[in-house]
Amino acid sequence: MLSPVAAILPDASMVDFPGRLAAVFFVQGCNFCCGYCHNPDLRRSPAADLAGCLPWSGIDAACRRFRDNWTDAAVITGGEPTGSPLLVPLVERLRAHGFAVKLDTNGSRPDVLESLLPLLDYVAMDIKFPPADYPRRTGFADTAALGHSIALLKARGPAAEFRTTIVAAWHDEAAISSMGEWVHAAGDGTPAAQWYLQAFRPHGDLPDPACRNFPETPPPLLRSLAALLRPHALRTAIRGEF
Repeated sequence: MLSPVAAILPDASMVDFPGRLAAVFFVQGCNFCCGYCHNPDLRRSPAADLAGCLPWSGIDAACRRFRDNWTDAAVITGGEPTGSPLLVPLVERLRAHGFAVKLDTNGSRPDVLESLLPLLDYVAMDIKFPPADYPRRTGFADTAALGHSIALLKARGPAAEFRTTIVAAWHDEAAISSMGEWVHAAGDGTPAAQWYLQAFRPHGDLPDPACRNFPETPPPLLRSLAALLRPHALRTAIRGEF
């Protein structure tokens, strides 16, 4: 039988799960259509279409290989994993192999996220744009659902993070301030535990041809926007900057 996993990073990652060496599993299907998506091949197929996915026996073999090489965690990313009807079996499978499990999500399915939280050790949610820009930039309009997911993850404290890829053409000070206020207001109206910014890096396979010509995000812009988020998160940082 086929799993929902379309690909596995060949080597364990030291950057995808804070503080842990992690195997990274890519789940097929996404309900967003972001022009700057770095995994466009995964979004082209619906989550229920498992053609090209790996068999469960292959997942087990990969888990054993990673565990034999000191890997103690697993990251489920995509695509958008919460769209898969096989996400719970995948999480349970990874936990059965002894992994701590992190989920990467766009936050669009808070009901699925809430049901999974007892099985997860860490969650990262992308905050892509101010609410008003989501329909135009991602094709997803239910910002109330996103707000629900934000509130769920704020309640998790340091076991969850928010993250934003900064595209200089789209993320100015007004946009970042709006995003910070939105996250701050969700749930109990307190700051988030942690929020990471990361640089946009162009390449020739991005879905939107215009994005392929955007410049890489300059570090001074990342630092200035991170400063704007400080009232809205207890920790703000730039991923990859030490």
